[in-house]
Amino acid sequence: MIVDVHAHIFPHLGGAGGWKSASAHLAFQKAGLYIPRHGGTKNSESLEGADFNFRVGRFGRFEWSENGVDYYRQYNPPSLQDQVASPEFMLAQMDHAGVDIAVLQNALFYGKLNQYFSKCVKKYPDRFVGLAELNERRGHRKGEIKKLRHVVKELGLKGIYYKARVFFRDGVSQKYTDREFDLFWREISDLGISVHWALFAEREHAEGFLEKLRILRVWAEKFPDIPSIIVHGLFPIGPFMRGQDVMIPTEFFEVLKQPNVAAELLFPVIAGPLGWDYPYPQAQRIIKHLYEEVGAEKLVWGSDMPLVECNCTYRQSLTYLKNYCDFIAPKDMDLILGGNAVRILKIEAEVPNTVRSKLVGGIY
Repeated sequence: MIVDVHAHIFPHLGGAGGWKSASAHLAFQKAGLYIPRHGGTKNSESLEGADFNFRVGRFGRFEWSENGVDYYRQYNPPSLQDQVASPEFMLAQMDHAGVDIAVLQNALFYGKLNQYFSKCVKKYPDRFVGLAELNERRGHRKGEIKKLRHVVKELGLKGIYYKARVFFRDGVSQKYTDREFDLFWREISDLGISVHWALFAEREHAEGFLEKLRILRVWAEKFPDIPSIIVHGLFPIGPFMRGQDVMIPTEFFEVLKQPNVAAELLFPVIAGPLGWDYPYPQAQRIIKHLYEEVGAEKLVWGSDMPLVECNCTYRQSLTYLKNYCDFIAPKDMDLILGGNAVRILKIEAEVPNTVRSKLVGGIY
């Protein structure tokens, strides 16, 4: 069984998507994209805080206007014509790529999607696993713990997409390892769900990422019974590149050697800006190093579909690993491609049994 631990479905990106309003959602997208200004605008580095008619366009684009000129950033692939990724769209992609189950990551950029995911996993219980979105900095409050119980027990979500990076913003003195959050983590443990760590941040220097890894190690030692996965794995990569090679930091290995932490192998989605091309031999060298150092039990495969199709097809985001990393023993490849995810997320279905349409013949 093949499990993709990092996929997305979402309603139209120009709508509220679980936010209080479409404008609130759009403001978050604008801030997250960090698009440089053009047209000679002075003393500013991005569109954040300005209007410029920022909008969700078609064909994967976010658009804005400045000094009479229209600009766009290609965030999603052009094939995402209407900026919607429905469950049925994702199922068709999974069937075509040979993926049995997808884990739905609940990132705010796409929306606050607890209810949306719940409907999806209840409709397709053996094809999708949903992760919850919470307010991490309010995790110590009774209201947020009540919400946590609700999304697990009533909505049927099996883990949390945890934006640990919110604790590393300027002016934030809290850490999720502080004692005030112990009750939250005990509730996570009692519910028996996994934590999916969103550590990455664009434009981050090496030291910032290393500090996040050090704090995560403190957490892993404090709560060894809570299983977890580092979303995007080793990212950012740029600060650790030396020529064509990547020097994996010691801190990354130290975290992965904790019994309750694994990492996604999700290199194709970040290959484009690095100039890497399929089948990504640079990524294969990193995977080989990780495999030899920490073992197959600490690695899981993810795609970041549909975003990954900016760089390669969904099927290629799987086959660069499955077909080209021949240094991985078959039994270990089975763990990376599904076995570890089944264990960490407590996935009960051995094989999906939903009645599916059958492909007869091929394209030609």
